[in-house]
Amino acid sequence: MMKDALMMRAALTKVTTFVLVAFIASLAFVATGGAAQSSQSSQSSQSSWMILPTLPVKEKGFPARLAPVVEAEHSFAQYSIDRGMKDAFLNFAAPDGVIFRRGPVNAIESWSRRNPAPTGLLTWWPVYADVSRAGDLGWTTGPYEFREKPTDEKPAGSGHYFTIWRRRPDGTWKFVVDLGIEHPAPNAPETALRYPAWLSKEKGTSGAAADADAARRSLLDAERSLAVDSASKGMTTALLARADETLRLYRQDSFPVVGREAVRKTLKVMTEFVKWETLKTDVAASGDLGYAYGTYALTPKGSDKPSEQGDYARVWRRERGGPWRVVFNVTSAVR
Repeated sequence: MMKDALMMRAALTKVTTFVLVAFIASLAFVATGGAAQSSQSSQSSQSSWMILPTLPVKEKGFPARLAPVVEAEHSFAQYSIDRGMKDAFLNFAAPDGVIFRRGPVNAIESWSRRNPAPTGLLTWWPVYADVSRAGDLGWTTGPYEFREKPTDEKPAGSGHYFTIWRRRPDGTWKFVVDLGIEHPAPNAPETALRYPAWLSKEKGTSGAAADADAARRSLLDAERSLAVDSASKGMTTALLARADETLRLYRQDSFPVVGREAVRKTLKVMTEFVKWETLKTDVAASGDLGYAYGTYALTPKGSDKPSEQGDYARVWRRERGGPWRVVFNVTSAVR
């Protein structure tokens, strides 16, 4: 992230870190070693922080339909290392994919206008992911690290990213939402990839499509209901009443909070009311996974003036015939 961006505290994502990776390849080549030896030399010369964790997609029991989602994220991150952030975003964003800069903006349009491309090294990798029964919509999250120079041992910035992926008609995966938070560097970044237990219980993908329009309407109703309660009863009460036990809560300058009970303890002193303005919702073809994003304004109890405003994204999941439950909630303050 550029120094000015670090100070702005804009909605921080893989985008707002303003990064172009300069991939450091080995210049040493032994004439008698051939191409294979050159490749080995290049690999050995890389700094450890430029090598992404290996995905466990080949391990026994790994959910087959989740593999394309985490592989897309891994490819996105590797492409950025190899060719730079601008090219990575232009290649992996869906035509309607959004990033956040004081509100959602089209990722391709925004990145196309950025000349010259920003410099630095941003690395990220997924540590948690989920996918719909239809295998057409998924999301990932994990740590990121930013270095002003690829050779810097310590990162200048760190946090957690969040990406929503959708499978295109041609079978490729493109991101539709990218947002994240900044927080201090942890003692040891998490690297193991995890996923919810329900993916292990459900084998393969479901070919039965749900009524997408009905599912989308019901998700919008769930968003509106949460918004009404957040404005009248407070955010804590509204969110916990709809939280799945796996809920992940992301806020600027704080480490992720994982699990409904952990979120309850974290938010127990929060008495603010939140006004959510939902700008878009969408759902998987199977009607079991959906998302929403928009803007929010946080107002202290007894006040009419917002103390914080920013962008938000939320992921909802539901069992067959059940209510929508929040599994992920991120807010990124911009003012």
